[in-house]
Amino acid sequence: MIRRFLTNFFRGRNGFDDLAKCAWWLTILFMLLSFIPGLAGFICQIVVLALIVYTWWRVCSRNIYKRSRENARYLERTSALRRTFRDYKTRLSMRREYKFFTCPTCHSRLRVPRGKGRIQITCTKCGNRFSGKT
Repeated sequence: MIRRFLTNFFRGRNGFDDLAKCAWWLTILFMLLSFIPGLAGFICQIVVLALIVYTWWRVCSRNIYKRSRENARYLERTSALRRTFRDYKTRLSMRREYKFFTCPTCHSRLRVPRGKGRIQITCTKCGNRFSGKT
């Protein structure tokens, strides 16, 4: 019964997009910071309340066109930061099988299998050759 009510309520509404998720994580961060005693904690509590209201306003909004434009702008502005974290996560998951080098000329990332000893590495972008120990 509750599930049917929530399904009907959120039909035609924006829902949790990437900007709402970011605002929710900021809410959690400021909630943890609100335990600081004094004026800083009070300000963090006000920010938490404002972020909760903003997040639920976005989620329950029926103006999907405007909310998706705002979300697209957010994704566009944070694409470089998200790409950096995604690349770091990829390198972290492959660190046992591969060693990563940076080309001294064009600064592109190169992936070489581990355990090959000292080898000559050729950059795929600029063709520069340099040596490295895997």
